[in-house]
Amino acid sequence: MAETFWDNLVPYYGGPLSGRIHLAYSDTDSVFVKIFTKDLVADLTSPALRPIIGFSNWDPIKYPHLVNSQKKNEFGRLKNELGSDTFIELIAASPKCYCVVTQNDKLKKAAKGTSKHLMKKYLTAERFKEAVFEGRVIRTTTNAIRSLKLKLYTMEVVCTAISGVSDKVYIFDDGITTLPLGHYKIEEMK
Repeated sequence: MAETFWDNLVPYYGGPLSGRIHLAYSDTDSVFVKIFTKDLVADLTSPALRPIIGFSNWDPIKYPHLVNSQKKNEFGRLKNELGSDTFIELIAASPKCYCVVTQNDKLKKAAKGTSKHLMKKYLTAERFKEAVFEGRVIRTTTNAIRSLKLKLYTMEVVCTAISGVSDKVYIFDDGITTLPLGHYKIEEMK
């Protein structure tokens, strides 16, 4: 069986959860980790992790002991963007273009450069899946007021909202496993 991305993760955190948290991806402003756990909330609320994780956006009725003890949006803490809601499915075309389906059937969508109105109206979880798994490029059209040579014009602008094509990583045939372009294992895993 071919080796996958998840087989090569390195331990990310020492402490009491040593060996159970592995670094999956790191960017300038994002860290994605894979956590091996039976109870995620219990592990995240352990005394060892409380100083680095922000719980201010969690449900205050379910977790009053965590929410009341912290200031809103405290700088420097890791934050769960869904609060205390749990995600079921993540469809990610890139770090700044993704759709998260939560346990309460809510969608959290992000598509850099696309207006919130267009995301809400046109970009569904199915559209994200088309782009990622079928390699389609989803474009949106917006009207904008732009200045050219000190004159204002109304323009119709066509933007790429979601693209399953990447120029930074090599995507394998399964549509999920990736490696940085130029990585030595690409030829082995083809």
